[in-house]
Amino acid sequence: MTCNLIRTLGGSFAAAVLISGTAFAQSAQDTAYSIGNNDALLIDGKTFDITHGRTRGDVSGLVRSLDARALGPGVVIFRSGDKLYIVDASLADVAAARQRSGMTSEVNQNELIHIAYETPKNPAHQEIYDLIKQRRVLETLKEVFSPLRLPVDLYIKTVGCDGVSNAWYERDKSVPTIKLCYEYLQEVWQNLPKETTPVGITPRDALIGQLFFAVTHEFGHAVYDIFKVPVFGRQEDAADQFAAYIMLQFGGDRAHHLIQGAAYSYRGFVKSYKDSKDSPQVTVPLKAFSSDHGSPEERFYNLVCMAYGYDPKEFADLVDKGYLPESRAKGCYFEYRDVAYAFHQVVSPHIDAAKARKVLDTRWFADADIKGPASR
Repeated sequence: MTCNLIRTLGGSFAAAVLISGTAFAQSAQDTAYSIGNNDALLIDGKTFDITHGRTRGDVSGLVRSLDARALGPGVVIFRSGDKLYIVDASLADVAAARQRSGMTSEVNQNELIHIAYETPKNPAHQEIYDLIKQRRVLETLKEVFSPLRLPVDLYIKTVGCDGVSNAWYERDKSVPTIKLCYEYLQEVWQNLPKETTPVGITPRDALIGQLFFAVTHEFGHAVYDIFKVPVFGRQEDAADQFAAYIMLQFGGDRAHHLIQGAAYSYRGFVKSYKDSKDSPQVTVPLKAFSSDHGSPEERFYNLVCMAYGYDPKEFADLVDKGYLPESRAKGCYFEYRDVAYAFHQVVSPHIDAAKARKVLDTRWFADADIKGPASR
């Protein structure tokens, strides 16, 4: 951790240096996790009580008279026995030190996940923009991912992408950011089934499953980046596995609905398979194999194999109805176990287990009445 110990706070430090009495008036209400302009935090070096204080007027005079100095990206105060210690530190520094020393954090993870519905560039996206804001889609995703103990801020944004249907993760000016294009959201919405499909996929399943799979896929990229998780093979395959694993942890019928909904994006492939007595012949340009993403057919089989490996009874219909060949199904248990083992080794240490249990026990969008666009 690139921090420097700058001073030790002894018994009379609060009275001698942080000042009380006429310099500060105690706030009527303490504010958690924030400090306003010209506010201060007083720490008593004997009792270790913390008081949220407010100056009378501008604080610049106190800064000069106390010879105070500006801190770096942040500050962390530790208590060890009867002494307090202060260091300059960023959240990333603290996370690195926590991993080395076993230090726990009381930071509210919801405060590290930020969301933004950017104004659509294309007026045609206004309807989908209004819909997702009304249903508080990003707020819900923020809650779902809140069990992850992030060491840095993460942004989830819906944005206009100049006609490109996409979703991706990147470091935007060094800040971890997931971006969902209105073009992608519009595409998913416009292609929802008008009614429950012959295989039992409802419009609600198709919307939530596809959206949740896409966002969780990008969240997987974020986790691998932020926590420096080593990945063998293609990052895109690893992100798919991360997403499928998370969805399956909801268990039972909820996992089934999520997997079915996510698989709806491969509806063209599935339809051609079911409409043919034999496996259909697929012809694609050679350059299609150069993508860092697997082919839609590969991603479909990987997804349903993970599901079958997780619970062969709950997902028995995948084999019974011919969506998953028995030759692949035989090894799906081991494929799922490999992903589960990797997840528990490298991701689970960064998850608040109690909060995760609450998230998994909540029936998100349980009463959502999902329909396609009125213009269809």
